[in-house]
Amino acid sequence: MYYSKGRRNSPAMSKVFYKALGKKETWPDLSWANPTTLTYDDVLLVPQNSSVVSRSSVDTSVKFGPYMLEKPIIAAPMDTVSGEKMIRKLAQLGAIGILPRGDIKERLTFCEIFSQEKVPCVYAVGLKNGMEEATLLKEKGAEIILVDVAHGGMGKVKQLAREIKKKLGLYVIAGNIVSYEQAKEYKKNDIDWARVGVGPGGLCITRLVAGTGFSQLSAIFETTSADIPVIADGGIKGPGHFAKAIAAGAGMVMIGSLFAGTDETPGKVVKGFKIARGQASAEYMKDNGVETGEFRTAEGVAIQVPVKGPVENVVNDLMGGLRSAMTYSGAQSIEDFQKKAEFALVSEAGREESKPWLKDKI
Repeated sequence: MYYSKGRRNSPAMSKVFYKALGKKETWPDLSWANPTTLTYDDVLLVPQNSSVVSRSSVDTSVKFGPYMLEKPIIAAPMDTVSGEKMIRKLAQLGAIGILPRGDIKERLTFCEIFSQEKVPCVYAVGLKNGMEEATLLKEKGAEIILVDVAHGGMGKVKQLAREIKKKLGLYVIAGNIVSYEQAKEYKKNDIDWARVGVGPGGLCITRLVAGTGFSQLSAIFETTSADIPVIADGGIKGPGHFAKAIAAGAGMVMIGSLFAGTDETPGKVVKGFKIARGQASAEYMKDNGVETGEFRTAEGVAIQVPVKGPVENVVNDLMGGLRSAMTYSGAQSIEDFQKKAEFALVSEAGREESKPWLKDKI
């Protein structure tokens, strides 16, 4: 058995920023910064007095749909990241993966096998044939559906998500969104989880192509303020970013680029490299019969990634960082972490100070 059922994790959080000499301010009422332009590298978590005994004593579990996961990690629905091997391995590690959009017959086969073997998995559908595919997936045992659309603010996305939840009784994730107003609409439409982030992904060029996006830390603050569970999607370059996303209120963090090149990702190894690509890349669209031109252009890239070894190593790094951050904040659980976390803005010099500067001097 890969999972257990249990309590729901509260979306409550602090959004407290430490100013100086014990004085604090709460986002978005920051007197010395633009609160809508904050991303992970703009802040640090402030160490606090703590009664936590050790990193091993903190509880990192999270209630996600019908599953109680040991780790708040979900693999991105990318065809070069999340496939059968990745989904199975993450399940063994106490996390979860998403089966990307693609051939429906193949996905239904996987869904039936995963359901029989009690392997937790999320199944992605698009706007086209989304209701039909969700219906077929439910028949094979699916319990969570992701309405996988880059612009999650479209009315059709909310309509489809609402219909899947109402008519099929499934848990529904939708997105991507970034703002408080969008998150309020999601809550109004009874969407279970909001996928948050436009443009921060390691293989995404939406901000360069469309000039559209929102700084990721601020996007988490915005959407969680609407009291809806959030999956932080994009911008995670390492364990520190992962910990900050959780502290800011995200119940789950989506990992894509960091998993690229690991043993469990789909694809062949060629001369020590694997291909990783965004789902909006020209390469992906060409392989899936999507034409580019005046009405659609690529908003993702494809790259060669050096092989990394087991995905478990990446997961361990992320969780080690999260556990350490929780002990620094004196938090016993993720819910406790999100209530107690305090942020401090960092200058450019402060960011440089955070790096192992002596390494380059030897």
